[in-house]
Order: sequence, then structure tokens, then C-alpha cells
Amino acid sequence: MSRLPRPRNPRVQRLRRAVAVFFCLVFLASIWPVYPLFSRIQPLVLGLPFSLAYLVILLVAAFLVLLGLYLWEERNGELE
Repeated sequence: MSRLPRPRNPRVQRLRRAVAVFFCLVFLASIWPVYPLFSRIQPLVLGLPFSLAYLVILLVAAFLVLLGLYLWEERNGELE
């Protein structure tokens, strides 16, 4: 089984660790006990029930963080 090479730059390691923590928080925010706090129908947000809009916001935030990580690594030559 091949493993990805570890980045030598400590800034890259910190950034990737921060992204991993963010995704753990997104996961925890989408399950019990946090999700029931937002599991209601009213108010409607852009025509979506509030609980669905909450999940869409989490999904968009996750996409934007991954896109930012990709663009940052591409700009700094971390991708090979």
C-alpha cells in the first residue's frame, strides 16, 4: 500500500491539520446532538426548510474550504 509523502513544510502540515479539524467539525455539526438544534421547518431559507438549508450551508462551506486548499497548494507548488 503506497502512502502519500509527508510535506516538509510545517505550514503545509498545519494547514492540512486545520482542514481535517474543520471537516471533523462539519461532520459533528451534521449529526446528533448538534443537528437537532436546527431540525425545524420554519423559517424557510430560499424556499428550503431550515434544516435542509443548514445542511446545504455546511456542504457549501466544505466545498469552499477544499477549493481553497487546492488553490493554495497549486499556487505554492505542493501538488505534484
